[in-house]
Amino acid sequence: MIILALETSCDETSIAILENKKILSNITISQILEQQKYGGVMPNLAAKLHLKNIQQVLLQALAEAKISPEKIDYIAYTEKPGLIICLQIGKIVAETLSLYLNKPLMPINHLEGETLDDAIGECLDKSAILLGYNYPGGPIIEKLASAGKNVYQLPFPKNDNSLDFSFSGLKSEISRLVNQEGKNLNVNNLACSLQNILAEILTKKLKRAWMITRSKTIIVGGGVIANQFLRNYLTKNIKK
Repeated sequence: MIILALETSCDETSIAILENKKILSNITISQILEQQKYGGVMPNLAAKLHLKNIQQVLLQALAEAKISPEKIDYIAYTEKPGLIICLQIGKIVAETLSLYLNKPLMPINHLEGETLDDAIGECLDKSAILLGYNYPGGPIIEKLASAGKNVYQLPFPKNDNSLDFSFSGLKSEISRLVNQEGKNLNVNNLACSLQNILAEILTKKLKRAWMITRSKTIIVGGGVIANQFLRNYLTKNIKK
């Protein structure tokens, strides 16, 4: 079984082709350079760039997989969640391919867990900007944290037995500390403390979810998991 899958939920245009459990190709065009000047993702610009990039990504994915479109069995696409104007691009392309090739369509919810406000990646992006740096903030916070210590007592939002996440309170606390401490702020220590509290939140909620479901497999996804500290922290604590 061969699946062609499209992803246009935010600021990356991606298409992967899979045969059973093997990835034949996985092509992505990022919008980071175009979005940097705005300090985050501008939905209208993101949608325009998806339109611009989708054909190139599709052709590259097919070429790398070394298959003809007619051999594809299913067309999958990210239906939700994401930026509506961006999701529509992937949906239209997927529907067009499905009709043209006469193949079944598979709308996918790529993230069924939810946050009540900011996503964790958005929290890192906005925190980096509050500290005077640029978008994307994840790699910047990780680099700063590597030279810092976990000394700031940051709040633990939604510290309860629910599976809900909340990150906007952390962003607000970063803003308060920046304004309160000014030049005395130790940016490296604050970045390190932020990484640690985020890791604690993820670990607690993930453990709680496992206690309820007893799943045999745990998958952590999203660009933020490129953060090596979070990867190591989660791996170490979840293995217990």
